[in-house]
Order: sequence, then structure tokens, then C-alpha cells
Amino acid sequence: MKIRVAYTANEQDKQEQLEDAVKDLFPDTRVRKTAPKDGFLHTVLTVPISEKHTK
Repeated sequence: MKIRVAYTANEQDKQEQLEDAVKDLFPDTRVRKTAPKDGFLHTVLTVPISEKHTK
């Protein structure tokens, strides 16, 4: 699952809170930050899908 976050420089602290919350829930989360584009910063959080299927 991918979570894409677009934010401004003023919202950096909120983005870090979101990133920490996702990492707490899913420790294997990968984070990729991209260069600024059109005044927004972008972060992509990739949560790996579990191979274990529970009933």
C-alpha cells in the first residue's frame, strides 16, 4: 500500500507526525521524499503487504 503526502514547508511537523504514526503501526514502512515541485514537498510511504493471511 502506498500513502502519498503533499505538504508545504510550514506543514513539515505534521508530516513528521504522520510518518511516525504509520511507522508505529507498520514498522517495515519505507519512506521516500521527493524534491519540491510547484511549492509542495512530497513524501511516499510504502507499507509492505503481509504474506500471512489470517481468518
